[in-house]
Amino acid sequence: MGTSMRKSKPIKFDLLANAKDSLRQAVELMAWKEVGDDHGRLKHAIGHAAHAVELLLKERLRRTNDALIWENVDKYPSLEARTVTVDTSVSRLKKIAKITITDQDFDQLRSLRRTRNAIEHYEWETTEREARLIIGNALSFAFSFAQDHLEIDLSTDFRSDDTWRVLIDDLREFADAHGRRIEAKMQESGTLATYCEECETSTVPIFGGSCELCGHWQEEDNG
Repeated sequence: MGTSMRKSKPIKFDLLANAKDSLRQAVELMAWKEVGDDHGRLKHAIGHAAHAVELLLKERLRRTNDALIWENVDKYPSLEARTVTVDTSVSRLKKIAKITITDQDFDQLRSLRRTRNAIEHYEWETTEREARLIIGNALSFAFSFAQDHLEIDLSTDFRSDDTWRVLIDDLREFADAHGRRIEAKMQESGTLATYCEECETSTVPIFGGSCELCGHWQEEDNG
């Protein structure tokens, strides 16, 4: 039987699977450098990270009520039906799902969206430093939001090999942003933290244990 006669396999990504796939693309672009040039990787990583964040927000809306992901639910399932923007997603999450999204996170999400739109629809010009900051903040938000509001630790998908470790080492902007989030959560829970000798963030319990960011085991801080 020829290839053209074989039954075509269906392809489907639900909201969460779609988000996880885009997140993986962004992470691997930044962790592994075998494909493309540096500027191309930054450009594509921003697009994938923005897509992942947008879908994670919608997944949390969907878990509250399926109708919340639509701008005009009356048009669903028509092709004219549009899903909500990031701004609307955040607004509905705050007002209806009672989820806290800080002003700083919202500003960074808007910056991510503007950058993604410039890349997709026109021209894009920035510095390597700014691009790396945008990606680092976006990835940190994605992992944190999924952990806090979807009860999913997406980092486990990257800890089975060296990807997570390489991401922390090579994208310092991510390590710093995510380290600050982890440190704040440790403080909120009453856990004193100390400096990690491996990833250089204050994310190790002061009485010893595994670094909350990189996983490095460290003995009790007797300083």
